[in-house]
This record gives sequence, structure tokens and C-alpha cells, in this order.
Amino acid sequence: MENILRNKYLARIRPYYESNLIKAITGVRRCGKSVILSQIIDEIRNSVDSAHIIIIDLESIEGRKINTCEKLENKISNLIKDKDKYYIFIDEIQNIKNFEVSLAAIRVSFNCSIFVTGSNSKLLSGKLQDKLTGRAKEFEVLPFTFSEYIEFKQMNHLPIDYDDDFMDYLKFGGMPQRFNESNEMEVRRYLKGIFESIIEKDVFGTHKKINKNEFKRVANYVLSESGKSFSSMSAAKALERGISNEEARSKSITINNYLDYLTECYLITECQPHYQKGKERLNGKRKYYPVDTGMKNSLGAIVDIDETFSLEGVIYNELISRGYEVFYEKLRDGEIDFTLVNGNKKCFIQVSYYMENESTLNREYGAFDKVRDNSPKYVFSLDKKDTSRNGITHINIIDFLLNKVDLIFS
Repeated sequence: MENILRNKYLARIRPYYESNLIKAITGVRRCGKSVILSQIIDEIRNSVDSAHIIIIDLESIEGRKINTCEKLENKISNLIKDKDKYYIFIDEIQNIKNFEVSLAAIRVSFNCSIFVTGSNSKLLSGKLQDKLTGRAKEFEVLPFTFSEYIEFKQMNHLPIDYDDDFMDYLKFGGMPQRFNESNEMEVRRYLKGIFESIIEKDVFGTHKKINKNEFKRVANYVLSESGKSFSSMSAAKALERGISNEEARSKSITINNYLDYLTECYLITECQPHYQKGKERLNGKRKYYPVDTGMKNSLGAIVDIDETFSLEGVIYNELISRGYEVFYEKLRDGEIDFTLVNGNKKCFIQVSYYMENESTLNREYGAFDKVRDNSPKYVFSLDKKDTSRNGITHINIIDFLLNKVDLIFS
């Protein structure tokens, strides 16, 4: 099938094509980083001699031979023939140990613009920032948003029904290559395969002494609890029934390490609390959302599909992809699903699946009763009827995801 242009990301990266900053395109495996890299290459080829474009895929048969800093530096040195500007593209840079040393050397040794991709946030953000402070720019890529999902179907002349398509997206997410599969069973198998591949390559491949079975149990549990306030102590007790508080505290340290590993490989994202009283932040629980709802739901019986929390995950990833800072609002007797910060302005969002009766309407709109803040407030749901009330605006989720309506901040 034909790929769509990931214009949202290309628009952010284009201003840096000629910059000597190292452009790091990051994100979970198979989310489309390599395609974006190819689209950048195509754009640069329009104005640059192909001889001055160097492409190295470190996961290809040829690229896997370049497995040390010295080999990478020698390869690039041999391909640079003059002092004109070269555009260097390296896919999955984290496959080379101490890659940041090579990037620093290449950057200062040649007239070049460097683009890299990687699937580990700690390797790229951490090492690039430590060794190349102020000399690297990161662009995080997510799987398809729902609007990109629809654009992909339109480009490939596939039938579109927004309601049915959204339920498919809610269930199987937006990993681009899953659309090549012919049926639901194959989609599940593909997504589960990605999950296993990420764990093997980006967790077990980096953390050699990890207890693999224990890690997988924790990973499945975290995904099953996505969107809920998360406590490592509670998770320890849920995973190991009957253990003492002291044993749970010890186990919670391991769970926190596992959470870091899941975050590093982009399988989950941490949503932090946004308190109206800053001192309460210290005692707050975190929430985690999967990078893609399909990655959660593909685990079948291990993870129950909960429409509301899956909806929250879709909305969360959409908001992140639009560049907002996203928190959840912790109140003394409850919480608001999301607090969005855009510069020095903000708004609040409560997410519901359907509001089928007055009781549900009162619950969702009533969640804002204790918010002493005049910033705009929204209730998102799949209801097509506008239920706005008391100065709180209702937004249909599909309309929002298709950019038919937008948010106001104050």
C-alpha cells in the first residue's frame, strides 16, 4: 500500500534541514520513523546531488556489518569526497555502542547535516544531551493518529465509515504496517509480534540480567492498568498475592525499574499529575498510557479491552502529537482526566465513552464542580448530540480527531 506523507512531522523537521544540529527522529519500533526519513531524503534530493546524500541502515544486511564507532566513521569518511555539504542519514543509530562519540566526531569533521533515527529514548535523549548539549534536536514520532488513519485509507482507495473505522482504530491502533494484514487474527498476530520484538531488542537486549518472565508479567499488568492511577506498591501486591508490605516495597523498586524500561522503548508514556496545590505533587500517583491502543489490545485475554480507558489513550496520544503538555488533574475528592498546557494557558478535558443517561451526564459534567479555575472545560464523548451545559463544552471525539473542532485555552 502507498504511504502517506507524515506532514505533521516533516513540517517540524524542515526548518532544520540545513542546520548543523543532529536531527534525532525517535519513537517506538515500526511507527514509521524510517518512512519519514525516506520522505526527508526525497525532499532533499530535489535540490541536492545524490552523491552528497549518504544513507546507512544499521538493520540491513550491509548495515549490520557497521557495528562499531570506528567502522561507522570509516564508512562515512570514505564516502565524503569533497568539501561541499553532505546529508547523512543513519537508521537505528542505537545499534552502535557509544554512537554519540561518532556523531560528535562526524559533525565537527565534515560539512554535513546529520539525521538519525532510534527506538530508545534514553539512548538518544540521554546520550545526545550529555555529549552534545545544544547540538541535537529530537523529534518524537507516534503511530498514525486517527486523521492519518483516514488519510491512509483515502490514499489507498479503501472504503471509509467514520464510526466503524474509529472502533477499528480504538481496537487495533495506528501502527502503519498493520494495514497490510488481511484479517483480525493476522492484525493481532502482527501487533503481538511487534510487542515481543520491542521487548527482546530494546529491553532484554539492553538489560542483560533482567528476569524476562517477571518483566513480561509486569509489562502486561501495566498495559492492563493503563489510564488508571498507578502505584508500584499496589502493583507488587497484585502481582504477588499475600506478600508482606516489606516485600512489596522491595518489589516496587524492581517494578519502577521496569516502568523506566517500558518508557525508554516508547511502549508507554507517563502522564504526571497536575495539582492545584504544588506541595501535593510529591505524593501523587502516575498514570501510564500505551503508545498505541492496538499494542495493548493485541495481548488478547491478558489485557481486557476497556473502552473508556482505551479512549483516554487515543485522546492522550492525539494531544501529545499536537505538541501539548498533558497532565491529569488531581483533586481532593476525584480527578479530571486531562489538563492541557499550551504556553502559559490551559484547559481541562473529561473523557467519556457514551453518556446514555442523566446519571452519566451528571457524573461527567459534575467532575468539574470542584475545579476552581476559569480555564475552558470540555467533555469528550462519542455522542453525536451536543450536551454542553453550565459553561462546559461537549465535543464529539471523532470530530476532534478529524480536526473539525479545536480547543480554546485561557
